[in-house]
Amino acid sequence: MIIQADPQSGKDTRGIPLEQVGISRVRYPVMITGWDKKTKTQKEVEGLFDLTVSLAAENRGIHMSRLIESLHHWEEPLGPESLQSFLKELRRKQNAAAATMNCNFTWFVNQPAPESKRPAWQGISTTWHATQSEDDGGNGYTLRIPVTTLCPCSKEISDYGAHSQRSWIVVKIKWQADAKFIFPEEIFQKLQHAGSSPIHPLLKRADERHVTMKAYEQPAFVEDTARHAALLLQGDSRISNFRIEVRNEESIHTHDAIAIFNSGKVSVGDFR
Repeated sequence: MIIQADPQSGKDTRGIPLEQVGISRVRYPVMITGWDKKTKTQKEVEGLFDLTVSLAAENRGIHMSRLIESLHHWEEPLGPESLQSFLKELRRKQNAAAATMNCNFTWFVNQPAPESKRPAWQGISTTWHATQSEDDGGNGYTLRIPVTTLCPCSKEISDYGAHSQRSWIVVKIKWQADAKFIFPEEIFQKLQHAGSSPIHPLLKRADERHVTMKAYEQPAFVEDTARHAALLLQGDSRISNFRIEVRNEESIHTHDAIAIFNSGKVSVGDFR
């Protein structure tokens, strides 16, 4: 076999460095840890990865295959304590000044019914985020938490009943690599109560009565849910860097209602 020259390893004379070059939406099995307080808990999940590194102005391109190789040969569970080590390996293989990673996966939590206590698994969409440069690094995660919201206006003007809908609290939290880690489980447990009622995958009749009455007793606009969620996080001294988006999938409209709160340290363009 004759090996042809590799143009990708050549030099570039246009003088344009690129902040991020790499691969996106790569599905790959990976061991995940660090979601809950049981730090030894590990699960194999299907991760959806974005992996990028920086490219110096004088270099034509990166070796995309090395990104997959790094992922394939990574032996540690991927979690808060290993994110920076993983990025260090990406940088080493590409001789890059910086690297970034997003890994989306579903983590299942036991969410028993409120009255009957029947157990059931509820999937929470989670993304690990990490960035690293030669002199800095940061980690983070995004959670997509389902809740029920019941419209206060509908309750006030109706002779009986009120419309409710499924809502989503999407929260992104970031911290410096050397900062104290806050388990996603803790954030989920806080924010599932920010709407009118938590959502449960399994409900018997007594449970159904419980959640519908709870929602009726705690009506919330999309604005209320966003503010409640923000106050719950602001009340935790360990958290200073977060962004919240609440989205109501309106049951009496064809559009969604949204409300966003930014702690001031996570930019709009930085949220995904």
